[in-house]
Amino acid sequence: MRILILSIIAMTFSLSGCSSQKKLVNKFPLELGEATCQSWVGGRPEAGSGLKLEIPVLSDKTDDIQLQQAYFRGKIADLKLKSKEGKWIATANFRNTNLEKPDIIMDADATKEVGNQPPQFKTEIPFELETNECVISYLKGDTIKYFKIDNVKEQEPLIYK
Repeated sequence: MRILILSIIAMTFSLSGCSSQKKLVNKFPLELGEATCQSWVGGRPEAGSGLKLEIPVLSDKTDDIQLQQAYFRGKIADLKLKSKEGKWIATANFRNTNLEKPDIIMDADATKEVGNQPPQFKTEIPFELETNECVISYLKGDTIKYFKIDNVKEQEPLIYK
C-alpha cells in the first residue's frame, strides 16, 4: 500500500513539472509592422557578414514591455529598440561566426595564457521555425513570453564597399 501511495505522489509531481517547450502567446501587447530581414556583407574580411532583422513597432513605446531576444533561422540575437525617423524599430543582428580558429597560447606559465578566448558553444533554439518565421521573446512583469512572427520579408542583400 505504501509503495502505491509513493508511486502516485511521484507520478503527480512528474506530470506537474515545468515544460521544456516554450509556450507562444497569440497576441503581442504592442502593434507590430511588417518584419523584414536583409543579409549584409562587410567591405573587408574582418568586417564579417550577417543578417539584420527589423520589426517596426507601430504603437507607442511602453515601459511595461522589455524586448529580449529574436530566434531566426537557427540563430539567437539580442533585440534592441531604436528610434529611426521618428518611428520605433526593433532590430536584431545575427552575425556569422568567423570560421577561422584563433591562435591559442599554450605555456607552462598560466599567466601568459590570459588572452585565450573561451570556446563558443552553439545554443539550441527551442522552436521549430520555417525560414520566413521568427520568434521574439519579451519580458512583461516578471514573466518571459514568446511571440511568433510569420511572413518575414527578405530584402536585397546589402554589400558594403
